[in-house]
Amino acid sequence: MKRMMTAVLVLMAATTATMAAGAIGVVDMEKLVKLHPRTATDREALESYVEDFEVEREGRVKALKEISETFETLRASAEDVSLSEKAAKEKRQLAQVKFDEMRQGERELREIAAQRQKELTSRELQLRTRVLTDIKQVVEKVASEKSLDLVLDAGSVGASGYSAVVHADKAMDITEAVTAELLKDANSKKP
Repeated sequence: MKRMMTAVLVLMAATTATMAAGAIGVVDMEKLVKLHPRTATDREALESYVEDFEVEREGRVKALKEISETFETLRASAEDVSLSEKAAKEKRQLAQVKFDEMRQGERELREIAAQRQKELTSRELQLRTRVLTDIKQVVEKVASEKSLDLVLDAGSVGASGYSAVVHADKAMDITEAVTAELLKDANSKKP
């Protein structure tokens, strides 16, 4: 039992010594995402996509309103007691056609809105993934240059409501170095 206890203590001491020898850095990922050169243009592209859909949606809503007004006019005129039964029946049939057209248009509008939201979410994810991939590559490069074994995100709030990094010495923060490298890379890629 003593041997096992001694082995556990030796293992714990070795693990602690190894962990203490590792160099750790921190970054503020939220700040890096905001400062990334693509973030602003990506946001503009997403806003443009939303604006384009809004224009399309407004056109469809306007068309639906016109169909609705036509339906209401036909429905009201079908109730006119001065019409013959045949004429009233024709008006009711025309009103039913407009009603069906209106319902179909509403269904299509809901489906298009759902599809556009899905596309927007997908585009947003693609753009964010691209930015995060760029940042990760630069973080890895800076971490390698600084011989860091681990880099933690000190800026983001986790599900528990607080950051996983409670304290980090300013000397451990490589956010500025990563930002400079990101901007350098972006400027070197410009024509």
